Amino acid sequence: MSRTLKFLHVADIHLGATPYHHEERSKDFFRALHHVVVRYGVEEGVDFVVVAGDLFDKRNIEPRVLTQATVVFKELKEAGIPVFAIEGNHDRSGHSSQVTWLRYLSDWGWFRLLEPAHQEDGSIVLHPWSDEEHHGGYLDFKGVRIVGSKWYGATTASVIKPLADAIAALPGDPYTLLMFHTGLDGYLDHYSGGVTHHQLKPFKEAGVNYLALGHIHKRYDEGGWIYNPGSLEAANVGEYREERGAYLVEIDPEARTHVATHITDYPSRPFHRLRLDVSPFVSPEETMEAIEAHLIREWPRCKPQWPTDETVSKPVVELTLHGTLGFKRHELDLDAVASLIVKHCDPLLPRVKYDAIPAEYAVAPGAAIGMDRKELERQVVQDLVSRDARYQPKAEAYGQVVLSLKQQAIAGAPPAEIAAYLTQTLSELS
Repeated sequence: MSRTLKFLHVADIHLGATPYHHEERSKDFFRALHHVVVRYGVEEGVDFVVVAGDLFDKRNIEPRVLTQATVVFKELKEAGIPVFAIEGNHDRSGHSSQVTWLRYLSDWGWFRLLEPAHQEDGSIVLHPWSDEEHHGGYLDFKGVRIVGSKWYGATTASVIKPLADAIAALPGDPYTLLMFHTGLDGYLDHYSGGVTHHQLKPFKEAGVNYLALGHIHKRYDEGGWIYNPGSLEAANVGEYREERGAYLVEIDPEARTHVATHITDYPSRPFHRLRLDVSPFVSPEETMEAIEAHLIREWPRCKPQWPTDETVSKPVVELTLHGTLGFKRHELDLDAVASLIVKHCDPLLPRVKYDAIPAEYAVAPGAAIGMDRKELERQVVQDLVSRDARYQPKAEAYGQVVLSLKQQAIAGAPPAEIAAYLTQTLSELS
């Protein structure tokens, strides 16, 4: 019976990311990586680890971020677990001749950065890894061929065939794992520019058994050979709601089979999203009272979607205000709203997302093409009056007052007469 191997597949770690400019959030990305590497790498006794791009959040990192990376890779190295990595769009070099922090860590032996060689004629060559030169495009390890790539961006689709040809040209026919940093179309609504399953087919034909993807921050797999683990830590509320994590994979190199188990059982920062329609409220005071009542009612129902622990127990709480605001936008104190979130939710970070539409931006929504000028003017004025919810019940009457004032001014009525009319009319309407 052939010996099986285990490896850990991670991607989109984004060490150094600081969402919302909060230092504790930056630590969350390190904690997530450390938890996963120790529990599912070292303690599980995997044979190797692959990092499919975006180890770092940006190409220029602070010393503390470099320290975080070396802490993790030191534990793996002491456990005798090699790491293979590729660049992603976040940690790639801005210039072909620039040395990246990935290259620095690879040169110092913390992991092997696998990169193909691109020829002038557009072809690709995969050189075997050299421990002396700290360079190469692939390495055969315990019966598994591990192949690297680069971040290709908009040219990704065009490089698939040359890279597949380079893989097919390698000697032998072992179980092959390819690391590739790109996304499949169809997995994120706002994401475009990825590749399709069909476009990846040349890799399969070249003998790739496991395509280790990165780039999209949610888990997906296709066809029993394409795997994307998602990011380890969520950068925002939307990402938190998606399944993310790592793959723990057991492979039988001789049988060319594998079983991939997606891992989500590790602590991560909880996020909670609350929503309130502010349309019914006519004043800032009433709105603030409604917000507080909403928090008191809804917060006890909020439970973490994924595992957490004492180091990341305090959540990020986002309150979205939507609908139509019945008064001036500046009259609503968003800092006071954030204070209410702190008071009732005790978060790491309160977030107020203002998606409400001020009434002044919804002028004459019912106006029809071809409406006569007089009727259009009446409707516009009435809608302008309705911007303030306090006047909505009598918007038509107040609108008539405004139009009457306009006619008096055009007719040359004395200012005192106009003022007297306005005083009397407002008194009658109040």
